Amino acid sequence: SIEEAVNRADKLMYQAKATKNKVVTQKDKREQYEKQIQIKQRILVVDDSEMNREILCDMLKDDYEIIEATNGQECVSLIEQYGKEISLVLLDIVMPVMDGFEILNRNHWIEDVPVIMISSEESENYIRKAFKFGVSDYISRPFDSKVVYQRVFNTIKLYAKQRRLISMVSDQMHEKEKNNQMMVEVLSQIMEFRNGESGLHVVHINTLTRLLLE
Repeated sequence: SIEEAVNRADKLMYQAKATKNKVVTQKDKREQYEKQIQIKQRILVVDDSEMNREILCDMLKDDYEIIEATNGQECVSLIEQYGKEISLVLLDIVMPVMDGFEILNRNHWIEDVPVIMISSEESENYIRKAFKFGVSDYISRPFDSKVVYQRVFNTIKLYAKQRRLISMVSDQMHEKEKNNQMMVEVLSQIMEFRNGESGLHVVHINTLTRLLLE
């Protein structure tokens, strides 16, 4: 059925996206998929407390790849290194070198990578400030491990859907642009057939406009 075909294509697409420059087809053997290394989504845990990092890592390590930063500067370096390959950042507020708010204030990466703040600071000012900087969620310590896991899962899933929608819209806009360009060229040829001077004029205007926009 069409629905089954779409579901298969969807799964193959995500397998192909797991690594760069990869092609996956239905003809490949199913056993090969099972033998492939399952690439887990990457979570960056940023906290100066080793115990806090260990608690979060133990909670998430079975389903996610965990990388750690002990302060804000390490966090920034890892974000610059991995970029959008990081699926989520679990960020503490009070840290040496650079605190959580400084990290959010100095970088625009938060638009592409979701951030959940986990802190023992429970004042309304801290929470409001965190959301003002654009964090996706705020979790206060002490926390319930199952609740944290579910909130992490939901946030990653939500951003994955958002990225997919953005990609779909971009593809549609690109296709529309191609169709518009094709229509201009067709009309130009029709006009040139009827009147050589007018047809070339449209082509020239099209070229000049493109150059000006660039």
